[in-house]
Amino acid sequence: AVRTLTGVTPKVFRAPFGEYDDKLLSCVESAGMIPVQWDVDSLDWKGISGAEIVKRVVGKVKNGSIILCHNNSDHILEALPTILDELTAKGYRFVTMSELIYHEEYTIDAQGVQHKNGKERI
Repeated sequence: AVRTLTGVTPKVFRAPFGEYDDKLLSCVESAGMIPVQWDVDSLDWKGISGAEIVKRVVGKVKNGSIILCHNNSDHILEALPTILDELTAKGYRFVTMSELIYHEEYTIDAQGVQHKNGKERI
C-alpha cells in the first residue's frame, strides 16, 4: 500500500505498539525490511499538551534516539517546532532512519532493538 501511494518501497518497519516477537522479526526480514524501535515515546496519543510533549521528549532524548510521534495527535504539530529548536540548540542533528541504523553485521533482539558488536544502537 505504501509503495502504491508513494512510489517508494519501505525499508524499515515499526511494529504496532512496539510489540516484536521472533515470528514478526522473521516476516519483516523476509520482506527485506529492517525492524526499528523507538526509545522516546512522546505520549502524544494521550492528548497531553504541546508543552508536556516538549518537556517529555527533550528530557529523554540521547544520541541515537528515535522519537515516537503520531500523525493523528492533537498537539504534536504544536510541539514539534519547539522540540526541533531545543534539540538543535543542544547540539543534536536530525538524520534519516537509513543514516541512523546499522545495515550490516547487526542482530535484532525480540524488542526490535538493533545491536552491533555487543553495543546497543536503537
